[in-house]
Amino acid sequence: MRSGSTPALSQRPPRRRIGRRGLLGGAAALAALSGLLEVESLRGLFDHRASAGKVKDDRYRASLAELEREEHEPQPRTSVVHIGHSTHLLSVGGLRLLTDPWFFDPAFGALAHERPPAAAPSELGPLDVVLVTHDHADHADPRAMDQMDKRALVIVSTAAHAARIRQLGFAEVSVLAPWEERKLAATTTVTAVPAQHDIYEVGFVVSAPGGSVYFAGDTRLHPDLPAIAERLAPDVAILPVDGTRLAGGALHVMTPDDAVIAARTLKSRLVVPSHAEAVFSDRFVEAFLASTIAHAPARFGEAMARSMPRVRCMVPGSGQRIVLETS
Repeated sequence: MRSGSTPALSQRPPRRRIGRRGLLGGAAALAALSGLLEVESLRGLFDHRASAGKVKDDRYRASLAELEREEHEPQPRTSVVHIGHSTHLLSVGGLRLLTDPWFFDPAFGALAHERPPAAAPSELGPLDVVLVTHDHADHADPRAMDQMDKRALVIVSTAAHAARIRQLGFAEVSVLAPWEERKLAATTTVTAVPAQHDIYEVGFVVSAPGGSVYFAGDTRLHPDLPAIAERLAPDVAILPVDGTRLAGGALHVMTPDDAVIAARTLKSRLVVPSHAEAVFSDRFVEAFLASTIAHAPARFGEAMARSMPRVRCMVPGSGQRIVLETS
């Protein structure tokens, strides 16, 4: 080659072009990877990684102070302190019972708290019992449970779930089947009751001379509600209301109108909405896979006021304590 000359074009390596088939294959691979990640996310691969924070007021602390003042009285009042979503602190017969703990986001890789819980799990205070209706990520948060009072008795619905909770260090974990009862104190019992959801679930009724509380968990309407009313006559009913439904599938959680029917069946004196403070953090799930009813607690309160005006219905704020009035 002569000095100063340039290489012939024919000697340069040809550029490889990505054809239509290659582009389609790459797009298909990306779609498959995205789909796999979405499936693993829904199965819980990314669950409970981030703290949802806590509300920036002292209402929960004030509610705990009220409980502490009353627990030494001859007959402490029955009450519900709302923490968030389906997580409530019950006071029945002088015992403190926590329901369906969920504090860390996301759940199912797709759900986040609409607003932060009223307290962090390490700030809940002493617990006597933890009630877990079923093994769903927005009802059974292992990261949160690992930060709670592990002296508490934990009651769950399946042996497999009980085994995982024991690994967190809880000394006493029990499984109750529907209509099985466990004595918690001299005059306080908890009874598991039937429920219907997309996985196996139970509800719980905690009973003491000062009042009884039915925590329905995540259930939809079911034919055993009249039996719960007849056998256990709960004074307080905590009912799910957000109408969770999978696209093209059956309803898995009561709607506000369903919860009114449940309240009428149960004949409880105080009714509180639950399971209505989760929002979709995954837009794909929200657009294509699942739906809930917006503003469900307010809708439930309005429906109760129209249909059952003589029944006390309270839509609680975060950290608010609701006390069962003595009859």
